[in-house]
Amino acid sequence: MKTKYLFLLIAILLIVLTATMIGQTTSNMNKDTVKKENDLSDVLSKPIYESTVDSLNTKVWIISQRKNKEMLKTTTGKTMAKMKDKNTIEDKSTKAAIISGTHYFIFDVTNITRGKEVADTSAKVEVVSPSKKIFSVNLKPMMNHFGGGLTIDEEGDYLFTINLNIGTGYKTTQFKYAVKKIAAAY
Repeated sequence: MKTKYLFLLIAILLIVLTATMIGQTTSNMNKDTVKKENDLSDVLSKPIYESTVDSLNTKVWIISQRKNKEMLKTTTGKTMAKMKDKNTIEDKSTKAAIISGTHYFIFDVTNITRGKEVADTSAKVEVVSPSKKIFSVNLKPMMNHFGGGLTIDEEGDYLFTINLNIGTGYKTTQFKYAVKKIAAAY
């Protein structure tokens, strides 16, 4: 008698567990980073920092102004400068802010579920130098990223804090960047 109940209980558990497995839904969400059109990774090397939090993929590059100016002289750079998009270099003060300093800070943020840039955003980066000097740069919206000129003139570890204002709130990202050698000319 006990064996009949035991087999009945095992059969019921087997049916319930099988029905549970079959009834589970599969997610259609693309968990991989969506490659967007005109991705900066195509032009620049690997980012110095990359993170994915809350469906936001962020990438950061820091390039010398020399390399930035060389890129602006290429066909792609000239095409970008001529485009009349709301996020392009429109005035001389914006262009001056971008090419100021020793380096160009590039911040790219993408919503990975939609594969598009996040709308209605602004970004600011706060920097703590190795000698504990603190300065900040308001990043300008460009074609498909945020950018701004900054001065890196000390060797050692820099602490970067990026504050991204996304319409309804703030997202903060923090990372360290080690400078081993300061180039003589930028």
